[in-house]
Amino acid sequence: MASDDVPRYARGAQRRLALIEAAANLLLEQGLAALSHRAVAARAGLPLASTTYYFDSADDLCDQALQHLAQGWATRAGAVVDALPATIDRAQASQAIVRIMGGDASSEQMLLVHERYLDAGRHHRLRPVVATWNNRLKGLVHTVLVRTSLPADDDTAALVLAVADGAAVTALAEGVPPRDAVAAALHRILSLL
Repeated sequence: MASDDVPRYARGAQRRLALIEAAANLLLEQGLAALSHRAVAARAGLPLASTTYYFDSADDLCDQALQHLAQGWATRAGAVVDALPATIDRAQASQAIVRIMGGDASSEQMLLVHERYLDAGRHHRLRPVVATWNNRLKGLVHTVLVRTSLPADDDTAALVLAVADGAAVTALAEGVPPRDAVAAALHRILSLL
């Protein structure tokens, strides 16, 4: 490869990433229905043809955007766990799990994330991304439970995560900030373990 080609490839990678980030932002803001080659190209400030050059289809672009979002959230969630001390109490565990699942985000952002999450119920191709995300979260919750000296089997981690998700969805549906509702539900479930 000639040294002249490196900038071209770097530019291509930057354009592809810009398209993925634009698609991810559109997904969060407006949902799957808003995702089109034209909308993504406009958001990224790139020519329409760039979307079909870098992605096989709108579904491919959507899948890449969802994976990008999930990786970003997983990185932030992992950093929360990495920052925890080796031993924590139930209150620290509750707050860590709130942060792991994004419960400290704004209500609007949480609502958008849960809407996208539920889109996987209608769109089968999104389910692998959701399954990977759920497994990652469950693993992080498992680590928090271990550091709290609570039962930390897969079923318990899944139960704790389900309680947190349920509290978040209920709070969002009722127009209540999810952080406090999730923290209260986690406090209760962790006290029962």
